[in-house]
Amino acid sequence: MEHSARHADPQFSAVVIGAGSQGRVHALGYAATAGVRLAGVADVAADRARALATELGIPAVHRDVRELLAATRPDLVSVCTPPDSHAEAVAAAVGAGARAVHCEKPIALNYGEAGQMVAGAAAAGVVLTFNLQRRFDPVQRQAREWIAQGEIGEVVTIEGYCPNLFDWGTHIVDLILFHRGDAAPAWVMGQIDVSVNRYVYGVFTETASLTRIGWPDGVQATVLTGREPHTPVLNPENGLGLIVQGTRGRAVVRGAGAVLRRFGKDDLEYRSPFDTDPAHWDRGVDPAITAGTAEALRDLTASLRTGRRPALHADQGLRGAELIFATYESSRSRRRVPLPLDRMDNALTSGRAAGFWSPSGELRSTY
Repeated sequence: MEHSARHADPQFSAVVIGAGSQGRVHALGYAATAGVRLAGVADVAADRARALATELGIPAVHRDVRELLAATRPDLVSVCTPPDSHAEAVAAAVGAGARAVHCEKPIALNYGEAGQMVAGAAAAGVVLTFNLQRRFDPVQRQAREWIAQGEIGEVVTIEGYCPNLFDWGTHIVDLILFHRGDAAPAWVMGQIDVSVNRYVYGVFTETASLTRIGWPDGVQATVLTGREPHTPVLNPENGLGLIVQGTRGRAVVRGAGAVLRRFGKDDLEYRSPFDTDPAHWDRGVDPAITAGTAEALRDLTASLRTGRRPALHADQGLRGAELIFATYESSRSRRRVPLPLDRMDNALTSGRAAGFWSPSGELRSTY
């Protein structure tokens, strides 16, 4: 007679490194995932870590990441710190014996560091994922399904718009890859404007940029970035999202919904099931982000149980990072950059240090 325990889901322990806004989102995701218990949280701001622990009943609170990992020996680790500390935190989790690490985006400050993170986890047999949770957004999934069904014909071009390339652009380029079925691009050509000392979440980024991505089948994508007051209008129809142009129509995809304008047919429209009014959001966090992150963590946990590849595998995040750093390299070298990218630095910051650009003034923000 079989014991019922044989059919029970294995229990995984999880910890969160970084107790800020996204750390809370990850913690809520674990709390909503069957078979996972939250074992601890770490943050250099001890009061912030204690507040999150009190809210969600997390037993262990630490300021030091390595102390947290040694005390809890977790199966799953979420890294929700600023990008300049991602590589160190991921390496610590891998070294502590974690089975899986789910890291926030942007991945790293340069392409070499991003590649080392992915290679190091793979060599240790640790599953690494990046929180490109918009792949789980019902709006993006519905748009992808319609496009795959041929509702706008064959895809010809994709346009992406967002405030900056390094942070917001991480999602935009990933969604472009998502709607292309993760086909590998062949080249990138880009130009960046560095007029202002602009920092997003403390990381230096471009003032505005233009990226052109090409695939072997001839399809191309364009990404434009910038924000007021330096770049007041990106596109009147879609200033933050995607426009997928096809031979028989186009898809306009934003957080609030997707509209397919079909030549000779009625439009198709899908509205987000989440509240899109920021005035109603819990602590200012888009509920689509909270829901998508929870889905990502459930998918990662399921992959540990079954051995299958998780939907947000690190290789996909690395490909998106490659497109961003290739844009910076193209602007520095004044050439079209073939892929795979063979420059491991961040040409934006390296170029500024070398005097390629001389920005003046300062703009610090979260977008």
